[in-house]
Amino acid sequence: MTTQHAAPEPVIGWNYLAVSGRPIVWAGPVTHPGPLPGSALPPTARRRAVGYVRLRPDTDTAASEQITARLRGFAARSGLDLVDIFTEHPHPYRRSAFGELLQALCRPDISTVVIPAPEHLSEFDGIYQAMRALIEIETGADVLVMSHTTEATP
Repeated sequence: MTTQHAAPEPVIGWNYLAVSGRPIVWAGPVTHPGPLPGSALPPTARRRAVGYVRLRPDTDTAASEQITARLRGFAARSGLDLVDIFTEHPHPYRRSAFGELLQALCRPDISTVVIPAPEHLSEFDGIYQAMRALIEIETGADVLVMSHTTEATP
């Protein structure tokens, strides 16, 4: 009895090569299809990203602006073009910024979400992991956490 092994699946992602050795464009899940074949960004183009910030009820305008400025600076130093920041305000009658974030991630040109710290998705580790998995699995986007670097937010 002989066992036949299938050829290895190509690794599909940004700046990866398929098994054939030819450059390919990113192709994510159905909810985030990626660019059409042949329309990959030029090598000099920066990857586009969005930010997500959840404000506490006691956060003043100056602190909010400081957080977003640090997030923009971190994204720029990480080689990302931060095109928008979705801010979750503690007001019950506002539309969910997280829902808007998920909608934005359906755009084929957005590949990364930048957050200041895990607590901006949730203060509870299990919920943070679930929300991060939702972003990564359902949209194909990467989640970059600023506090895992030397630039932790206060």
